Amino acid sequence: MGRIGDFFYHLTITILVAAALVFLLMAFKEQYPILKNQQELEDLQSNVETKKTNDNPHINWKKLKRINQDIIAWIKVPGTKIDYPILQGKEWNKYLHKNYEGDYSYAGSIFIQPGATFDDSHLIIYGHNMRVKSMFGSLHDFESENFYKKHNKIYLYQPGKTIKCTIYSVYDCLDKSATYLTDFSDDENDNKWVDWLTMTVNNNAYYPIKKKPAEKDRIITLSTCSGKQKGDSYRFVVHSLVTDTVIYEE
Repeated sequence: MGRIGDFFYHLTITILVAAALVFLLMAFKEQYPILKNQQELEDLQSNVETKKTNDNPHINWKKLKRINQDIIAWIKVPGTKIDYPILQGKEWNKYLHKNYEGDYSYAGSIFIQPGATFDDSHLIIYGHNMRVKSMFGSLHDFESENFYKKHNKIYLYQPGKTIKCTIYSVYDCLDKSATYLTDFSDDENDNKWVDWLTMTVNNNAYYPIKKKPAEKDRIITLSTCSGKQKGDSYRFVVHSLVTDTVIYEE
């Protein structure tokens, strides 16, 4: 190989190495805040959960309230990374890109919208679909029937209360679909609630589920993005029905 050949060979190697370094730097810049946010949440779990049990993890609510008054509950989905505080702001989507302390975070927080309560007929809990499976990214594990058979429970905690839920429907839908209805006070349609429950059962898409909701049941829906393959307008939802509420002394 002559001098010119050597020059272009070394130039090519230099360009490839530089491109690889730029790619790694960009990937680190994108992922570091997300990983940092997840680590901070795991540290928070260790600081406020005094017992690692599903029924009652003995959460230190006073400590959480000192951090942020908007922390109103906690969610745990066994088998996934979901073990996070739930926030509720006074503005719509306030915690879409804010962490549990109220600071900017692309990953945001797990949250419910203003005015929603855990006594509603249908409560929607939102979270981002992160690549590292943090926030609600690991909800997509429920696309697997084998995973569902091992893990089909959701636990919600409030001061003095544990709400136990069982998953009954898993599917993708448009972000403005009827799935997101929460107001069923329609005088012209007395069956609006029952019709909606039937729709959520019929929409179940990934595998058969025997569990079905009754008219008296309360529904809690976990919602995240479906992912780029489906498109930006699609959401992945996991419907669950409340099966038990346990009251205990703090």
